[in-house]
Amino acid sequence: MRRIFIIFLLVILIFSLFIYGIFKGGSAKSITIQDVKNFLFYGSTGDKFKDILIWEVRIPPLVTAVIVGMVLSVSGLKLQTLFRNLLASPYTTGISSGAILGVAITIFLGFSFSNFLNIPDHVIGGWIGASLALIVLLFLASRIRDVSGVLVCTILFTYFYYGVESYLITFADNIEIQEFWMYLQGNFTGVRWENLKLILTCSIIFLIISYLLSKHLNALLFGENYAKSFGLNIKKVRLLILFLSSFIVGTIIPFVGLIPFIGIASPYIARIIMKTSDHRWTIPASMLVGMFISLLCYLISIKLFAPKVIPVKSILDLFGGLLVVYLIYKSEKHLKIDL
Repeated sequence: MRRIFIIFLLVILIFSLFIYGIFKGGSAKSITIQDVKNFLFYGSTGDKFKDILIWEVRIPPLVTAVIVGMVLSVSGLKLQTLFRNLLASPYTTGISSGAILGVAITIFLGFSFSNFLNIPDHVIGGWIGASLALIVLLFLASRIRDVSGVLVCTILFTYFYYGVESYLITFADNIEIQEFWMYLQGNFTGVRWENLKLILTCSIIFLIISYLLSKHLNALLFGENYAKSFGLNIKKVRLLILFLSSFIVGTIIPFVGLIPFIGIASPYIARIIMKTSDHRWTIPASMLVGMFISLLCYLISIKLFAPKVIPVKSILDLFGGLLVVYLIYKSEKHLKIDL
């Protein structure tokens, strides 16, 4: 009963932030709470300009924040269970670094995909980079028996990707460097409805399969030998978890840039508030916590120094690291987590 109440409370908080984002999520002062009510319940405020402002400008980044927080937190939870490491995150696999490298190559070398499916060139480049990094990851996971060895290798490949990016930056123009730097800061405002359809479809597939893996993940909590004794095919489960996490990170990162710490902090908080490591509870709790953190950071980024917008990554860099350190300290002191 207590866990259901916590989930219900998180839903209320997320809904409240979402409504606040529609009402106050921008520099325009013309939107009233009555406009928000009319739009949500009747589909229109009665003013065409306000309808466009709400539907095309304010809602897409809010939906993006919800989706990003949701999938990164679940991805982080699965990877922490797989690697038995509470600092594992969606960026541990090297897929995000591969996606960023693909974006860097597209920007600095001027590759063009002729507006394939009306998707920006840097997004296509990010997908290609993420796909190549995924191939490397799955090859390593299929050949290396120890999951910790896979983690070490992916971190080393991440440094390799960073090295290539540094080489490209050295010979790039200032305009290209600025464009790449702005991309790295993380931004939800550049995502539109046509992009969200793809992101949402991939996210739904990811979340459904992730929840279906709950029993397998619970078995992994007790170690691979224990899971094997119950007939679990460790190699296949490992590959599936890595593929799913890489698939969703490779889909999202090219659109929004780097969004750190959510994948680490959300599973931590979920385990603490739910007082369990059972994935049947921690998956939905991580989703909701991730959505809340992502929405909150987005709203802070657009309201703190309005009308100037601070990159979401800047907010997470300022507070996310301190939050993770605090959670590690608290969990070591007061909470035993079966990882």
